[in-house]
Amino acid sequence: MTRSPSRVETLPRDALRQLQMERLQVTLNRAYFNVDFYRRRMDALEILPEDVSMPGDFQAFPFTTRRDLADHYPYGLFAEPLRSIVRLKISTPALGDLGKPLVIGFTRRDVTMWQDLMVRLFQQLGISDRDIVQVAFNYSLFPGAFTFNHAAELIGATLAPSATISATLQLQIMRDFRSTTLATTAAFALHIAETMERSNISPSDLNLKLVMLGPDPLSDVIRARLESSFQVPVMSLYGVAEMVEPGIAGECPVKDGLHLSEDHFLAEIIDPVSGQPLPCGQEGELVLTTLSAEGYPLLRYRTGDITVLKDNPCPCGRTHARIAPILRRTDNRIFIRGISLYPENVEHLLKGLDPAVLDIRLIVATSHGIGEQLEIMVARDPGQPFPEGGRSQYLDLLRSHLRRVLGFGARIQLVDAERLPGEGLIHKTVFRSQTSLS
Repeated sequence: MTRSPSRVETLPRDALRQLQMERLQVTLNRAYFNVDFYRRRMDALEILPEDVSMPGDFQAFPFTTRRDLADHYPYGLFAEPLRSIVRLKISTPALGDLGKPLVIGFTRRDVTMWQDLMVRLFQQLGISDRDIVQVAFNYSLFPGAFTFNHAAELIGATLAPSATISATLQLQIMRDFRSTTLATTAAFALHIAETMERSNISPSDLNLKLVMLGPDPLSDVIRARLESSFQVPVMSLYGVAEMVEPGIAGECPVKDGLHLSEDHFLAEIIDPVSGQPLPCGQEGELVLTTLSAEGYPLLRYRTGDITVLKDNPCPCGRTHARIAPILRRTDNRIFIRGISLYPENVEHLLKGLDPAVLDIRLIVATSHGIGEQLEIMVARDPGQPFPEGGRSQYLDLLRSHLRRVLGFGARIQLVDAERLPGEGLIHKTVFRSQTSLS
């Protein structure tokens, strides 16, 4: 049984909007007095925090972008001194960030807020102290996985952190520990499902009642495939690496979008080209403002996620607006086995290792729409010697360096420049499906 929504989750829309504006005032004051970047912006606009009394006033503020975050590396956007920061999160940079990682800081209260949001999403899906939650994430590449652990413990559920052990061992843990909830990426869930089928393990051999996925988007095709394999509901959580990931939004059993935690985040939808606001129900880029973050307040942050915002009532009784599952990105970020990367980063890394590299292509093999394997075609100047030994040593150098940086292995092939395939819609990337999407 799912928990009944809390009072804040069922506030009338007018009362919720009033709460948001009150918290926005606190955030604006915190940003103005503690973050030079935002104070300069407000002074340039001749706006003071108290001038914002309605949502329309706030739309005069400029957007905050990933480049802004990188430009103020490492602590330039912190609103609290470092002694008050109890957790740092480092996010992978894009090439446009000039190689600087993004550093996000959390105070003790921020961490508690994040954990409370995850507890809310767990309870929203019916997870209780009677459940055994198996958490199968790569903890080093996805720090948000720890919040799954904390939420399970706070609820009183039994935690089984299985990390990235093989799918065969994941299934053994599921059976031996009688896990009721599997939390993992969509890519790893597909791998576990395929291993089940190869091993002739029936869903009835397991005690699962729920599969919970994040942080990469969950498409209808993947959901249908996984629900057919596990014979349980498959639900999605959403987060933003520069805020909290996951925890910002999550599905309820109705499966009509992901409920945003609007008491902690103010959401807008904009035209990704013009930046103009769009009404609810229209597809656009999601822009978020933190309403309760102490250490790292962000004003009108462009997430790069294309979605649809819906504020009509949900049959579950919650009044918070919902977002549709993420449709696509405004930038070039791609996911391979649940790990995000930018094609520009790969090109930058390879050319940094070997200036003779002329061009590259990323060949992403997909299964059910998810990146499963990465092959990199590299064209280099044939007149230049290899930087280390011969061809074999050179390829080993590239493979080992990319594995350290990306967190997974990639096949690398040296080819002539004229053999490189044409670019797809994403920068120097080609997708090749390994399975039917029907």
